[in-house]
Formats: sequence, C-alpha cells, structure tokens
Amino acid sequence: MTAAVTSVEAPRDDAVLDISGLVRHFTGPAGTVKAVDGVSLSIGRGEIVGLVGESGSGKSTVGRCAVRLDRPTAGSVTINGREVTRLSKRALRPLRKDFHLVFQDPSSSLDPRMTVGAIVAQPLRLHRLASGDALRDRVAALLAQVGLRPELARRRPHELSGGQRHLGQLVEQAPAAELFADPKHPYTQALLSAAPVPDPAAQRSRARIVLSGELPSPLDPPPGCRFHTRCPLAVDRCRTEPPALRGLAGGGGRQVSCHLVADDGTAPDASAP
Repeated sequence: MTAAVTSVEAPRDDAVLDISGLVRHFTGPAGTVKAVDGVSLSIGRGEIVGLVGESGSGKSTVGRCAVRLDRPTAGSVTINGREVTRLSKRALRPLRKDFHLVFQDPSSSLDPRMTVGAIVAQPLRLHRLASGDALRDRVAALLAQVGLRPELARRRPHELSGGQRHLGQLVEQAPAAELFADPKHPYTQALLSAAPVPDPAAQRSRARIVLSGELPSPLDPPPGCRFHTRCPLAVDRCRTEPPALRGLAGGGGRQVSCHLVADDGTAPDASAP
C-alpha cells in the first residue's frame, strides 16, 4: 500500500538521484490505477536507500521510473544532474551505462539461453566499451569483483544459485538506524514488527502488529490517509485529510506522513492495547 524509506547516512556533496513529485498512473478499462502518487526522494553520492513496503505498494514502479524503463505520468527524475524524464530513447542510450536496475527474480530477468559470460559482456558490447581479448578480460574481472570464479562464465543462469497493489505514497523517511530503533508511522511500526529476530525467546515476547482488512484498491484509493482503513490508531481527521510528508524537529532528514506524529517526533505506539 504505502511505503517507508530507510537510508544510510553519507556525505551529500550532491544528489546522484533526485526524484521529485513522481506520479505513475495506469489507465485501463476498469479505471485508473494510482501506482505511484507524488513520491519525492533524493539519494546522495555513496548513500544507500531502502524503499520498504508490502507487495504491490509501488516500489518496483518507482524503480522502473527512476531508470526510465517506464515513463512517469508526472514529476521529474534527475540522475547525475541531468533530467531524464522526457529524454528520447536515443538520448537515453549513452546514459544507460551509468544507471541500472537489478531485478529481484533472476530466473525471469536473465536469458536462459545465454551463458553468464555473454550476459555480462552484452552491455559492454552495446556501449562499445570493450571487444575481443579486452572484453573477455573485463568479463573475468567483473565476475571476480562479485566473488564468482572465472569458469562460471561458461555456465547458464539456471546452473547458478539464486542468491499487489503500491498505493503509491511515502509515509516515512529516516536514517536506517533511527528508523529501526524508533519507527514513527504506524505503518512502519507494523512492517518492522513483522520482521523476525534471530532469538526465539525475544521473538515470542515481542509485540506483533497484525493489520486487519484488505489493501484498498488503487483504482479507488480511500480519502484522507491511504492507510487509515487498516490503521489501528486512525481518528476522524485521518479519514478525511491527507497527511503531508513533513520534516521533524532535530533535522537529520527524518520525515513522516502522519497526523498523529507531533512535530517534535512524539509518536503513538500501534502495538499498545
């Protein structure tokens, strides 16, 4: 449904990826699906950002729009200082070597007829970065860089081990350590409570927030906060007024979209009875 963002702090001389007001709607016979509806985030050089949410909450659509595998309905995407949202395929081609999307299911994203070496070599060929012996050496170096033996280049993807619905808005953004230690938004609290911990005793004793009800349809998202139909803390304001993603006191880039979280960061506990 909605999504939470975690990030690892890093020096931010400039943003290598800046997404502003990203919107992606899909229109079909049944109506308009609001897969992504006004997402903004910025990633600095050396920074790692995790976009977290339930299946179908819009994470993959954000990623596809960010690398222009899909064209946004509205908003902008800037990579290394260049706005790429409206570029033609021809203009995008020389930029493709600088940004990539790694799909989570290798069995469906890698050509089963090609060897691993051929798959790694393909972008180098397409961008005319290497050929002949230099290409083979580069492929071997890239495999070694990720811990794969050179002989694996002759194998096919199936010979290697494997390593529904985004209502399209961000609800919380914070440095990873802060978010895991003190989630503010009820949705973030519910997500983190679902993650198991490697201690059976602690796992049995920890509070679990079980969300009731079904994900609302992105064809007809609810008014107000898009999480209110399943939020155990929702009040009347949540049902009518969409909360804005706003910064909290203290800086650090922490933002939350919830009427119940105070500006100083005081937040309700969704696991409390």
